[in-house]
Amino acid sequence: MTAPGPDALGFDAIVLAGGAGRRLGGASGVVKPEVVVAGRALVDHALAAVADARQRVLVGPVALARQGVPTTLEDPPLGGPVAGVAAGLAALGALGASAEVVVVLACDVPRAGRVVAELVAGARAPGVDGACLVDGDGRPQHLVAAYRRAALEDAVARLDTVRDVSVRRLVVGLTLGSVPDPGGAAADADTWSDVHRLDAELTADGTRAARRGPGRSPSDGGRIDLGSVPTPMPPARPTEDAMTDPRRAPGADLPQWVAHLTERLGVDPALVDIDRLLPLSSDVAHSVARPAVPVSMFVAGLAAAGRSSDEIAALLEDVGATARAWGDA
Repeated sequence: MTAPGPDALGFDAIVLAGGAGRRLGGASGVVKPEVVVAGRALVDHALAAVADARQRVLVGPVALARQGVPTTLEDPPLGGPVAGVAAGLAALGALGASAEVVVVLACDVPRAGRVVAELVAGARAPGVDGACLVDGDGRPQHLVAAYRRAALEDAVARLDTVRDVSVRRLVVGLTLGSVPDPGGAAADADTWSDVHRLDAELTADGTRAARRGPGRSPSDGGRIDLGSVPTPMPPARPTEDAMTDPRRAPGADLPQWVAHLTERLGVDPALVDIDRLLPLSSDVAHSVARPAVPVSMFVAGLAAAGRSSDEIAALLEDVGATARAWGDA
């Protein structure tokens, strides 16, 4: 059974594009929403995914403004996704937006257009406050979701502050339905490795779609797949260094920095597992708060002193599990 198109359901949308993109080297001038994947900036993928909304609001710096889309920014800037949701709701209210359902979409999920219709339909189901995408590992994606406006506004109002609050804390009191990932829709461009993989996959998807005909998929009953239709602009190509090690993109040269820092401080570089530490940082940021990341890593570093690599791996796993449990509390 083909889900109804989102235009038939009626919804408003908030696209979140105010983050620093630190894992892409945001501190060195990389603007994550403007990173090109399959010929289109991430922010444009996100706006296309909700093109059928009655009203769309982009939450991000004014430099990201797109014609015809009102832009606002959380106060203070870089206050986190919950602050962005609050700013987006306020901006929709100022526009007189009145749809019962509001889609909330992070700008770094370029395939999200594949599930918007299902999310909106799920949010309208009886007895729920919204619906969110659930990835292939069973993790709910609360920033690829549709919420009943009143429930989301009440959830924001219950918080004593919206700055640096985890998304899990925002939604803890809400009853949310689940929309299973149809295959890769939840994949986000969180690291340069993710960017390059998505670029290759979506470019290939676009080539196959072009052979079938614009915007059509053999499995979607002919519905337009806004998450996989590229613009004619050629995709950005990674540098040679980034192709061999995606973490060596400008502003994100972690291996070189770690080698330099460990030598300077007399630390065995073999004990610094970048691929384990980055997801751990993400867990702490999402489940606790972003300011907790450096403090948590410092505490973990103190606890790791004198331990073996296996013991450190177990310690980091415990930190991650503790952070996730904190977010669920």
